[in-house]
Amino acid sequence: MPMRIVPAGLMTMSLMLCACSHSEGGSASGPPTTGLPSAGEMSAVPMGHVAGLTDSAALARSMPNPYGDDAQAVAAGKALYVKMNCAGCHAYDAKGNMGPDLTDSYWRYGGLPAQIYRSIHDGRAQGMPAWGAALPPREIWKLVAYIESLGGAYSVDGTPRNPQRAELVAPEVQAPSPAAASSP
Repeated sequence: MPMRIVPAGLMTMSLMLCACSHSEGGSASGPPTTGLPSAGEMSAVPMGHVAGLTDSAALARSMPNPYGDDAQAVAAGKALYVKMNCAGCHAYDAKGNMGPDLTDSYWRYGGLPAQIYRSIHDGRAQGMPAWGAALPPREIWKLVAYIESLGGAYSVDGTPRNPQRAELVAPEVQAPSPAAASSP
């Protein structure tokens, strides 16, 4: 019987995917006792509104990350970022590579916690894989906590979490100033 030769890269990728089983989870930190939005609530969050600056993002603004600024969740999210090879596209410093920079304030599909969750869970057409089938919601929220800790995401009130990074918001998505909005 002839033997098939499998390219080394394909074999390595297969082994990496097998190592990331759903059952082992990504961290020992358990989910919050309350506050995880349901799948139905998450699917209702609008996507495609850059940085969550439009009125239709009100639902996303009403869903803060249930882990908030929990240091253990941030550490678990960082470990997941490495384990799930997010750095392969976003770089180890999260400043972008093939995937976008996660430390600035420019977010194509929204930078609010619920919108970041949806991008990870559902994936995006430009190359972001969907991780919803591989990671339980609590692990995705930990990834969101880590991404938020990098400073580029937005708080649920729509303001950048890191004011020093606010200048990196693309001009086309900056909210108009109150003075400009009131002038004729």
